[in-house]
Amino acid sequence: MATTEFIIPEQSKAAKRLQIVERLATHAVLLIFAAIVVYPVIWMAMASVKSQSDLLDNIWGVPTAFRWSNYREAWSAASLGRSLFNSIFVSLSTVVLVIAIAAPAGYALAKFKLRFGTLILLIFVLTMQAPVPVIPLYVLLVKLHLTNSYIGYILPLTSGGMPLAIFVFRAFFTTIPRDLEDAAVVDGSTRLGAFLRIVMPISVPAVATVSILQFLSSWNEYFLALILIRSPELRTLPLSIQVFFYDWGKTDWGPIFAALSIGSVPMILLYIVMQRRFVQGLTAGAVRG
Repeated sequence: MATTEFIIPEQSKAAKRLQIVERLATHAVLLIFAAIVVYPVIWMAMASVKSQSDLLDNIWGVPTAFRWSNYREAWSAASLGRSLFNSIFVSLSTVVLVIAIAAPAGYALAKFKLRFGTLILLIFVLTMQAPVPVIPLYVLLVKLHLTNSYIGYILPLTSGGMPLAIFVFRAFFTTIPRDLEDAAVVDGSTRLGAFLRIVMPISVPAVATVSILQFLSSWNEYFLALILIRSPELRTLPLSIQVFFYDWGKTDWGPIFAALSIGSVPMILLYIVMQRRFVQGLTAGAVRG
């Protein structure tokens, strides 16, 4: 019985070898970038449990003794409990407001034939690059008696995150077939009902993307907090850590890195939980069939 041999052309073998090399090179580059991003976080976590002498003598190594009391000192001395609540409250409030306003605006720009729709979208895109008018904003809030208050801090953060959120929502809504909304309208639903019951439930990637970006921006915001907040009870986490640094920066670095680690944990957990939706939301609208 004759056997049939399949001979792979040399060109095909070379193409496979090239694919393997490209895959290995891609993974190597990704691993390098991952190490660059992850190592500072690991180093900060190790520094947060070192004593002052251990940190200065063994700056790059693993702690010789884990000093967990650094976290207790940072938590009590910097009043991180109250500051953590303030940051969570402010960040969540801005996320809710931005989604509540930007989602309908993005839907209108994506689905309705507005007379100046393109111009409006262009204005939003341009404002993404515009600097914050700090002095007029501060004067306005002073005249409205909104400084040193939650609402006076939340409103500027919300307006600052609106252009990018509208841009993301519009890009995602353009990928949703109009037939889904038309079917809901035919069944007796209003356009608003179709938006709330059909469009928003399938827009989880866009909502996740806007939520992460806005939460991150509000969580890390420092400059406006420094200008608008005076009361220690209203300080956000970055502001409290900065005040704590001025008090402790020349004595013991362990509690300072412990405070920084506490401030980093919520954002790391949020991104780990929502990273899949985040990537889907960023790529929505990039390719359309």
